[in-house]
Amino acid sequence: MRIQLIVIGIALALAVVVVLVLMGVLPGLRDREADRAVVLNMWSFQKENESFHEIIVKYREEKPNVSINYQQKNLENFESDFLNVLARGGKDIPDIIVFPSDYLKSHGDKLSPAPSLLITEREVSQQYIDAANNFLTPKKEVLGLPLYAEPLLLYWNKDLFSQNFITLPPATWDEFLADAQKITKKDNFGNILISGAALGRAINIKNSALILTTLMLQSGEKIIDENGEVVLGSPIQIGNTAVRPAESALRFVSDLANAGKSAQSWSGTLPEAKDFFIAGKLAMYLGTPQEFNEIKEKNPHLNFAVSALPQLKNTSPITSGVLYALSSPKASAKQQQAWGFIIFLTGSENSSEYGKFINNVSLRRDVLTAYQADSIKSVFAKSVLNLRLWPDSNPKETAKIFERLIENVSSGKITIREALDKAKAELSEL
Repeated sequence: MRIQLIVIGIALALAVVVVLVLMGVLPGLRDREADRAVVLNMWSFQKENESFHEIIVKYREEKPNVSINYQQKNLENFESDFLNVLARGGKDIPDIIVFPSDYLKSHGDKLSPAPSLLITEREVSQQYIDAANNFLTPKKEVLGLPLYAEPLLLYWNKDLFSQNFITLPPATWDEFLADAQKITKKDNFGNILISGAALGRAINIKNSALILTTLMLQSGEKIIDENGEVVLGSPIQIGNTAVRPAESALRFVSDLANAGKSAQSWSGTLPEAKDFFIAGKLAMYLGTPQEFNEIKEKNPHLNFAVSALPQLKNTSPITSGVLYALSSPKASAKQQQAWGFIIFLTGSENSSEYGKFINNVSLRRDVLTAYQADSIKSVFAKSVLNLRLWPDSNPKETAKIFERLIENVSSGKITIREALDKAKAELSEL
């Protein structure tokens, strides 16, 4: 028995050594193949600048045989570009890809799991924000490591707030509604001159679908349940009471663009919401971190700030958005080397540097505390910690469905319940 145990132990040790050799973890034992020059194709949505180049230089100091071919892609065309290159095959297939979380449900099966010797499910759960768990499979495999996120947050015009003797941004939706009503100014014909908040229409609010789904998630709406069934608009039981959170969220949003309601602060005749905010005529704009630089550049004199998204009273904070993770497609012939760079880039120091590179924050828990003293980055950090995602099957089409839902209600031609039933049917078809 003792001899058998020794033999088994030796066999296991040899197996581990072989795996480490194949992965290049034991540099002194790597074969000639591992030492050959390797070019990794990387897809991202950001421009390559000097900051990112410095990260590449650092990596090449450790792995002189590895080069990174960085390609900037258009997020709008991501899905078609990704599917087309996989269909063509060949040398153009990306080895490293910045993968949006809202494509996980439809294309997560095309990503390769990380080698368990490099990163485990437990390490992902411990080291990154909770939303990172969306990149874990039911088998606890890691399909991607979080790089950055774009959560929904609140931009507010400090001058408009001060002119109306409001000193702080709203923390709850009740405060948001009260502030919007107080700030909104109309002419004698009811036309909005100064808007308190942009909500209730889709034709001139770029983030309308994200705003509505976020409010739904805050209200307890699942949209799609654990079994993949569309449950949009279905009642949920709270104690002895059945409530419909999707209806409540949709009613709140639509009231702010309803001319027949005292809450009205927005109209479909106004310019695009972000443009109106940049012009200094909109007090509260719901946007994402990537919009900060654009607002600042287009109006350097605009006195504005950002804060966490308002919440419902007495509930745990929730925001929504998109998480972008580094992954490697199954079709890549260089997954081993690709995951080596992914681990490197998502480490504490480099993750922090990448956050600076895109004017965002790292998604690592050990880095997020470093943003506490920064008035802008602290809001981004708090927001990514509250990030909640839902299993979207087709982000482009679902956004259109929710935009139509908003417009159907604003038209007044059908009821909120009818509009939700219609949207539910359209989501089910997807």
